[in-house]
Amino acid sequence: MMSWIFRINLVAALFSAPAFPAAIGSMKTFCRPLLPSSSTRLNQEEQLQFHEGKLKQMSVEVEEHRKCPPSPSPKSREWEEYRIKEHYLIYEKSRYETYINLLQAKMRAETDDLEKIEASVMSGIEEGRGGREGYLRKTQSSPSISQHSLNGRASGRTAPDQRS
Repeated sequence: MMSWIFRINLVAALFSAPAFPAAIGSMKTFCRPLLPSSSTRLNQEEQLQFHEGKLKQMSVEVEEHRKCPPSPSPKSREWEEYRIKEHYLIYEKSRYETYINLLQAKMRAETDDLEKIEASVMSGIEEGRGGREGYLRKTQSSPSISQHSLNGRASGRTAPDQRS
């Protein structure tokens, strides 16, 4: 399973094109960006630089977002929107960290052979270089905008951002 996850993340890191801007509507609610259906035109080094830029951007957005929490009523619609956006930003930050670490590992391995890249990453994890957290981190699935899934009604579970 770890091999499967590693390979999917590496391919996504290599070929993911930038997301399109989120749709703009008359409502002031958070909307996730639209994902493109084509692959990137950037080479490996440019893709790494792009991901590093996006990581910095996501880090800034998380900090700015946390500086402006809504009114004190935690059951308000504003709080729900705030939690949805925060969950999305944290997920994206984690995703870009993973992509950066995997691309750096691929560049260090100096090969396109997935077996060798994976062996290099896995041996680094076992030896403690970078640790498991740096390359393959356990995370929740992509954040959903659905109110039902965030409240745990759709799946019978509580949302990750609502646990204490």
